[in-house]
Formats: sequence, C-alpha cells, structure tokens
Amino acid sequence: MSLTDDTAAVPAELFKALAGSLPTGVTVVTSLAGPGRPAGMTSGAVCGLSADPPLMLACLGRGSRTLAAIERSGAFCVNVLDAGAQRLSERFAGSGDGKFDGVAWRPGRHGVPVLDAGAEGGTVAHAVCEVLETVGGGDHLIVIGLVVAGACDREAAPLLYHRRRYAAFPR
Repeated sequence: MSLTDDTAAVPAELFKALAGSLPTGVTVVTSLAGPGRPAGMTSGAVCGLSADPPLMLACLGRGSRTLAAIERSGAFCVNVLDAGAQRLSERFAGSGDGKFDGVAWRPGRHGVPVLDAGAEGGTVAHAVCEVLETVGGGDHLIVIGLVVAGACDREAAPLLYHRRRYAAFPR
C-alpha cells in the first residue's frame, strides 16, 4: 500500500483520541547516554514482537534523548511499571535532566538502567534488549531488540494508561 495525493489522513487530535482509546501498559525505556549517564522516558508504545527469537519493540520520537542514547549504546531496557508507579511514570514523561535523581536503579546487562522499587513505585518486569534494527515510522523510530536478560514478578499488578488517565487491575 502506498499513500497517494488523494489520501486524506485524519486530523492529529482525532488520531490522538483514537490511539488513546487503546489501553496500554506503562513502561520506562532506559539506556546509557554515556558512561554513568542514564537516559530514560515513559512509553506506552512497547510490545512483544516475537517469541522465536525473543524480540520486543519500542517506538520513540526521532528527537528523543533516550533514542539517541539507544542508538549510541546499542542496548535498552523496557521497565514495565507496577500499579503504584504513577509518579515514576510522570517523572520520566517529562523532558530535561534529573529524571534519575533519587530513583533506585541498577546496571543491567550492557549497563542499561534496570529500575528498582523505590518511593515512587517499582516494576512488574524488565527486559534488557540488544538493538537488532530500527525502522522508520513517521515522526518515530521503531527500535527492535533481542531480549537478552530480564525478570518478571508474576504476582504484581501493572500500571495501565487509558484516555489520559492511569488505572490498574483490581486486586
């Protein structure tokens, strides 16, 4: 399929409403911008892609500092936030420096930040990925990674996002 001159896309506000109608899990995608310099951002545009081989994808804005860090380091971590991590999500949704100030994390494989439980919440899972390829997608890049390490707490409830509001599964 190719776009033609007579293809009319929906307006941006309608697209945002349509996309926001799909409930998503909330993640913080992390990487290293340089030695000892963690980078990260909140993202709902992350999913499992393949079981064989184990692949995940993350969609990041082309101007994102986190994307630049991923391209530089060749690795990233998808940290799936738990139901109590709304403040952590909001912290990493902002721009600027200092996102990691006071946030508990440890270096995972390739040194990428794996978030730990702290005052602002924790995670239900994390997956460390090595970048296999990137694919253009409008104003974003789709980063496909081979999962090389990870862990999952099968008892913890994830943080969800729907129509600009946080939610969680009832316990």
